[in-house]
Amino acid sequence: MATLGELFDVAIAQLQEVAQIPLVSVPADDRAALAGEVDSLLLQVQKSLGPRAYTPTPTSEERGLTAAERNLRDCLELARQSLGTARRYLSPQAGDGGPAAARIASAAQALSAVRDTINSHLGPDRAPLTPYAYLLRHQKAFDYLARRLSEVAWAAGHVVHRLSQGAEHPGAVDAFTQARTSLGHASVYARAATRDADHDLASFPAALPVEPVQALATDATSTVTARLAEDSERLSRAAYGALHDRAERRLSGSDLQQISRWNAMGRLLAGRTLLHVAQAAPDGAVPNSLNAAAAALRESSKAWKGAAEAWTRVVDTGDPREHPPLPPPGLAQVQQGKVVQMPSTDPHPAVVISRTSVVRLGQLLFGPHWTPEQPPGTARLATDIVADAGGEGALAATAYRLSATGWQMAAAAPWVVRRAEAGLVTDSAAYRPSGLDKGRRFYPVHPRQLETLTGAYSAVTGAEQQGAAALLAAAQSAGTPVPRAMLDAAAHRSIAQEQKWVTANPVQAPSRVLPRAHVPTDLVIGRRPGLRQ
Repeated sequence: MATLGELFDVAIAQLQEVAQIPLVSVPADDRAALAGEVDSLLLQVQKSLGPRAYTPTPTSEERGLTAAERNLRDCLELARQSLGTARRYLSPQAGDGGPAAARIASAAQALSAVRDTINSHLGPDRAPLTPYAYLLRHQKAFDYLARRLSEVAWAAGHVVHRLSQGAEHPGAVDAFTQARTSLGHASVYARAATRDADHDLASFPAALPVEPVQALATDATSTVTARLAEDSERLSRAAYGALHDRAERRLSGSDLQQISRWNAMGRLLAGRTLLHVAQAAPDGAVPNSLNAAAAALRESSKAWKGAAEAWTRVVDTGDPREHPPLPPPGLAQVQQGKVVQMPSTDPHPAVVISRTSVVRLGQLLFGPHWTPEQPPGTARLATDIVADAGGEGALAATAYRLSATGWQMAAAAPWVVRRAEAGLVTDSAAYRPSGLDKGRRFYPVHPRQLETLTGAYSAVTGAEQQGAAALLAAAQSAGTPVPRAMLDAAAHRSIAQEQKWVTANPVQAPSRVLPRAHVPTDLVIGRRPGLRQ
């Protein structure tokens, strides 16, 4: 999955390769075709300048552009006019341009993908779909985009210089020279005005839809870490949709309970993988940091497990897939036809994605045929795991994405609880109202139980923060940078600022030892085996 920085690098690399090709002997019609491809490329640069595709409402072009972008736009217009003049001098009938034309077209496609990447974080009403969309609304982000676009213009200027060499018509040579001069000015002006550009945006990813991509036994283990990163992107979008209630389908209490269980198991598997790799690594800072990260993941797993258990005596009547064991119906009820099956709904896609992440972690640790319904089995060779992950540091960086995304889901969970509050019921004897009809088993959930639920997810956010910090330290000790962490930190700050209703020290009910909820055997996503670390 390409990022903004990688897309810009592709566009510039393609143009640099064209600039290395001798074009002296190119026929006039092919030279005109190449000039047309450069013109199309510059048009893509202009389209990337605005109006803002990432502001709440469209703005006029003049008011929507920064000074650097206005200078860049004006120079691009002059360059395109000069290229049009050169094409008219060269040949009225353009050729195909040869292999160089395909490379220039590829660079233009990369620039188009830059816009698509940005727009993927917006809905049809232009509202953000992820917290990362907010990062493109400040001046440093505008400067970064203008700076990278100016680099593309500079590389295009070198291609235009190549086109001027060998052009038979003197008017075409002059026009190419003017175009290159305009592109050079565009780059110089933009670079001078964008010294404060936020280069951390180079790791800005595309927003993936919240649609599960199943893990198959035929998947190569070398692709597991990349697909885990994609699962994290999908869960991040689901968490943000739950936070702002913008998703097409709301997360229910049953969904949240199952996500919590899968996340608890996922953190446990990730920690076991790090421990296994650390045991096989030579003594030094890397195994120590991996062990510390595994310990942090173990604590995160406990926090997610505690959040799941907080739902034990609470049922969401809107989606009662998860509920305490019900007594069998009596003979009279059966004879009178009063037996009613509990309604069953499909789990939210985020639940399936959470389970899929667990499957991928198990495939990395135990082999491609592992599933959560199986016993853990024997771990693969640590050297094979490290090779598939791309190194110890890359393995820690992949686990970091799980913790960073888990933080976002835990931050959204209290809002899910609050929205479902009217439909939550309980059969807890500790909160049974006095004078209630003895034949009535369930009754509205008590405020103290709501505080316990929200408090459990507050504990998860803290545990995930510590886990992410430990995993970043492990990646750095292995010499692997994690530039995405800067984007996540900025996104998490924007999320934290929106949690106005959460008090600094929430009041929680005393902890109690409660039985685990029964999971039906026909649950769509399967039964969870016990794992111990």
